[in-house]
Amino acid sequence: MRARLALLLAVVVPACAEGESSSGFGSAPGVTTATITATSDATTTSGTGTTAPTTGGGACGDGTCDGGEYCETCPEDCGGCEAVCGDGMCVGAEDCLACASDCECAPYCGNGTCDMQLENCFNCAGDCGPCGVSCGDDTCTPGREDCLSCAADCGDCPAGCNDGTCGPDENCTTCPADCDACPPACGDGTCDVGLDSCESCPQDCGACPPQCGDGTCNGAETCGSCKADCEAQCTPCACKDGDPNFNNVCHWPPNTPACPPTAPGGYCDPNGDGSYDDGDWQKGYFEYADKCP
Repeated sequence: MRARLALLLAVVVPACAEGESSSGFGSAPGVTTATITATSDATTTSGTGTTAPTTGGGACGDGTCDGGEYCETCPEDCGGCEAVCGDGMCVGAEDCLACASDCECAPYCGNGTCDMQLENCFNCAGDCGPCGVSCGDDTCTPGREDCLSCAADCGDCPAGCNDGTCGPDENCTTCPADCDACPPACGDGTCDVGLDSCESCPQDCGACPPQCGDGTCNGAETCGSCKADCEAQCTPCACKDGDPNFNNVCHWPPNTPACPPTAPGGYCDPNGDGSYDDGDWQKGYFEYADKCP
């Protein structure tokens, strides 16, 4: 019995280059590997499973979050799996309003600030104010100019204007003296309550504030708070469905296609040796959680 057990344990495995497995494929975090276990009755059992990367570094509990540790595998060293304002990562529920030190708001129309490089009175009157009405600018602004106040823009008043009768050829613009002033209208520079809104008249009322689902990633939206609009900000690495133990970008093997963090120099493999020992596993956890909740 003892001889048979020793024979099983002495199974010859072909020598592999560093980072390779006997199957010919690189042994890497997140790949499926086979295991063989010798039992006391000289039988063997085998199975497969998704393995976490084999990393060096310190041990969990040594007070340093390193060597493949992150909040889920070693909260003693890495802290809990909640976003922490001030850690330099804009993840989870953080945004530029809740944590400006980690997250930066992209300028958008409606934030109350006229970004001179992007906005002006024409495309964002809500932030920059309405463009000044100037007689002679070739625009007869409703409610602000008419034939009496600015013939250069609105034309001369028709004959008979100011006779007390609003004739068939007269209206509030061509003859306000007879037809009274024009009612409020979109484009008059005033956001009239009950008539205008950011949706119906953004030139007077300004653009509507950002809203998740409007198709634009702006304001305080992030991948974590609004994936529908901000998917371009999410990690490009894919999600892996059906494996509850796969919860980190750094679980993907080195040089995974379309996953830059796993390439040499990426945050999973800064020194490029393929071990991920010096990887930023905490960032990998949060970025994966934002995209693959």
